[in-house]
Amino acid sequence: MFKLTPLAQGFALEMDTSLENVDRSVEQLRIFLEERNGSEHLFPLSLLAREALNNAMIHGNRLDRAKSVRFRLLASAGGFDLQITDEGQGFAWDRHMLASSRADDVSGRGHEIFRNYAHAVRYNDKGNSLTLEYKG
Repeated sequence: MFKLTPLAQGFALEMDTSLENVDRSVEQLRIFLEERNGSEHLFPLSLLAREALNNAMIHGNRLDRAKSVRFRLLASAGGFDLQITDEGQGFAWDRHMLASSRADDVSGRGHEIFRNYAHAVRYNDKGNSLTLEYKG
């Protein structure tokens, strides 16, 4: 499943947990930005979206295809908001927010990417829904 819902200032996607859907989501992001002459934001937004969607599918839903991921992109004043929600158990996000990674680490760079490219990073209490504010 890969369901696109256009919104007045963005779009919403609901998708099966499949890493192929990460690429499809980034393609929708590219189309949205190109239609609005916002291609200069493609690299940072696609990096944020790709990292968050991969985390939701791999760590949140544990690659369980029976679970879904929701991704919403909204244009806001001076930037964009990305919201990614999975059906996983969540995690203690507050313990990971300030963690740093080494260049040779295979994983664990997500929060560092979020800190470097997003203006604000917020999780719900459970830790299965992430909102990233990007100010271009």
